[in-house]
Parts: sequence; structure tokens; C-alpha cells
Amino acid sequence: MSEAHPSLRVARVYLRVSTDAQDLERQENIIEAAKASGYYVAGVYREKASGARADRPELLRMIDDLQPGEVVIAEKMDRISRLPLEEAERLV
Repeated sequence: MSEAHPSLRVARVYLRVSTDAQDLERQENIIEAAKASGYYVAGVYREKASGARADRPELLRMIDDLQPGEVVIAEKMDRISRLPLEEAERLV
């Protein structure tokens, strides 16, 4: 999609909480904030899993879906990974 519209900024939004007792609702505003900032949101990935685990299905699906030039938007970096940076970089 970004090839057809070179100026189109494409984002994928990743929302994660660590436990079933927590709620993703407080992070949902990130989707509208991304759109308001001019991003086309190509995908939203919601997950309830520990950030120390690399084998999270939604994270892996998002990484697989990512296209060159797209960005990932999350509430904080630790929502994507709590792994040391070197290990987290191996995910992509």
C-alpha cells in the first residue's frame, strides 16, 4: 500500500499487557493518536503475555506483517520487549 502512495505513513500498533488481570483498554487510545498524527494503521496487534518472552504469537505476526518503511507504535518500548536490546533486535 505504501508503494502506491509514497507519502503515506504506515504504522502497525502493538498493545500488550503482562497478565490476564490487566486490561488493554488504557492503550487503545494509541490507535486514534496514530491516525490523528497522519498514520494509516495497517494492523493492530493485541496481546496478554510477558514481555520477557520472545515467542508471543501477536508480536511474531506483527514482525512477519511489517513491510519496509512501516513503523511500529506502542505505548512504551517495554510493551514490545523486556529482553535486553541485543536479544530484542534478533526478533526482526
